[in-house]
Amino acid sequence: MLSVNRTSFNNFKTSTKPLENSLASKNNRLKIFYFNDMHGSTDTISGVIEAAKNFNKNSNQHDAFIFSGGDNVSGADVKKNEMVIDIMQNQMGVDATSIGNHEIDATSDGFEEFNKGHNIDFVATNVKFDDDSPMKKIAKSSVIKEENGTKYGIIGAMPLDFKECTKKSAQEDIEVMDFDDTIEALQEEIDNLKDQNIDRIILLSHTGYENDKKMAAALDGVDIIIGGHSHSVVDNAQHGENIVMSKSNQPVIITQAGENGKYYGILDVEFNPQGIISKISNQLTLLSTSKSPNLEYIKEQKMGKSPTIGTIKEIETMPENRRRKPHAWANLIVDSMKEELGADCAFLNAANIRKVPTTGKLTERDVTESVPMKNQLVKAQLTQKQVVDAIKQASKESLGHDTGEPGLLFVSGFTYKVDDKGNLLELNFVDKKGNKTPIDINNPSEQITYTAVLDSFTIKPDGEYPHLAPKSSYEEFNFDKDKTAIDYIKKMQSLDNLKFINDNRIEIVQTSQMLQLNNNNQKFLDLTVPKAS
Repeated sequence: MLSVNRTSFNNFKTSTKPLENSLASKNNRLKIFYFNDMHGSTDTISGVIEAAKNFNKNSNQHDAFIFSGGDNVSGADVKKNEMVIDIMQNQMGVDATSIGNHEIDATSDGFEEFNKGHNIDFVATNVKFDDDSPMKKIAKSSVIKEENGTKYGIIGAMPLDFKECTKKSAQEDIEVMDFDDTIEALQEEIDNLKDQNIDRIILLSHTGYENDKKMAAALDGVDIIIGGHSHSVVDNAQHGENIVMSKSNQPVIITQAGENGKYYGILDVEFNPQGIISKISNQLTLLSTSKSPNLEYIKEQKMGKSPTIGTIKEIETMPENRRRKPHAWANLIVDSMKEELGADCAFLNAANIRKVPTTGKLTERDVTESVPMKNQLVKAQLTQKQVVDAIKQASKESLGHDTGEPGLLFVSGFTYKVDDKGNLLELNFVDKKGNKTPIDINNPSEQITYTAVLDSFTIKPDGEYPHLAPKSSYEEFNFDKDKTAIDYIKKMQSLDNLKFINDNRIEIVQTSQMLQLNNNNQKFLDLTVPKAS
């Protein structure tokens, strides 16, 4: 186990003394174990589970909670999601969590189903549910937790971009408020808690790090924000960064722990007698994300043994930022979409890939877990202009964004080249014989069309890739890309020697160094010019 950036104890008013010697009462001290955006990634979360167990064993000397910033699960596999919630409750002892967009991948009905028999508190303050929504039975505007006679108020915020980052079926009975209404709803709940003499308030937020900072400054009464959604790695405690002064000029500490179980965090704070944070220590720990035999056993017990497809001998791992870098497994998935449905091309949003299988035995469950969202595939006609506009938009936004939202478009039937700022430099159509035809990216045709395979998420007119919305009727299938991938792999030769290697169909040209040279007005030395005598 490695730890990153060991933190110092941050004292707002006086010089810092060793932590254990500075506490007059254990009720003034609170420790929070936190994580977020695990996405149900059972290949990588074993370290977080074990760390949470250890935290529980050693937390009897002070007030302590385990909180999640949401997206604990992903995809519509209710059995798998139920297993993750069961682990969170019975092995990790999670006290409360926000509701992320992926909690609703299985729709409200699925959310209700995989939470049956569990009592983890889900908090969501900035949302309106239809009267008959199952969410009304589970989601709470706030909860009150008591430790050693001290009461803490827990509120929650769902993602402000809920409509953009979820499929239509997940939105039918849920309306997440915009930023201004979110602030109003959160403040009202804070005031309600204050009226009950609760002056220590924690916000579990799935709105993203930048939104969390804005909310901290706009609210009066929040002490701590445990975040998620942007997958930000927020270590330490720094004024002007993740320590933000509230509307009443009191410190708010904001933190977040990446994604997929790569980190967990421990936030250690001390409150003064007025319930205001006076000292902070915040530390993330970097974990090994190797597959856990124990979790594999649990999966087989809960969901049954998965059929083996073959054996992977060579495959590159998931890139550090899956939204911004192509990789071989993504190419395999998008190729399967095109080939299995007999189309000219296929498109897949990078964020859809949630894991890359490792070398060794490849099961059908490995494939399904790599694309867990359970959308429906569609076959539609797209114009050349739509393709160009979609790739331009996705590349520009993704490579121009720190965390890579919304994500590059993986392609089959095309190759393209962009610079590291996301500017499209070159695009080629590749026919079924492998012949390349260059496309005029500055003047694409609206008459030339391609039969394309996409999924129901990428074709949303109000979604992250609006240019891919079909302009005419399209064919919809009742399965997702895990089926096409499994069928496609099974047809490969040498199933006991599978190799997935990136073919560089998407090329990202690094220009930053050259731009820096130009900005500095540096000139190349021409060694062919003889020196003057």
